[in-house]
Amino acid sequence: MSKWIGVDLDGTLAEVNNHGFGAIGRPVEAMMNRVKAWLNDGEYEVRIFTARASDPSQASKVQDWLSRNGLAGLTVTNVKDRDMIELWDDKAVRVERNSGKVCQGCGDAERGQPGFSHRKHTMQDIAQFTDC
Repeated sequence: MSKWIGVDLDGTLAEVNNHGFGAIGRPVEAMMNRVKAWLNDGEYEVRIFTARASDPSQASKVQDWLSRNGLAGLTVTNVKDRDMIELWDDKAVRVERNSGKVCQGCGDAERGQPGFSHRKHTMQDIAQFTDC
């Protein structure tokens, strides 16, 4: 298996809409350009990492959306393995490897802004953090 980059769909590669697991939103241009550049480089595989993959009907909707938006043939999954080298996701909070330290930028982000965490504890509650 080759090394791969995971890219979340809803809120990362596609705009979030209020339809739950209904229609997939419009492409996020900056992320689409990034994914296409990675594919052109050919160094790593790109996989769409989404909860929708747990439902076969949703997985096929994702495949159709990818085909319509110039990304046909990408693997759609919700399973990580040792070959995943990065995960791009609008809900992630970055943690420094082997330390448990939270990235200060992720912890300090405002509600509704990139990196915002929905956890109950704030950075003031966490003694150690890293500034990634």
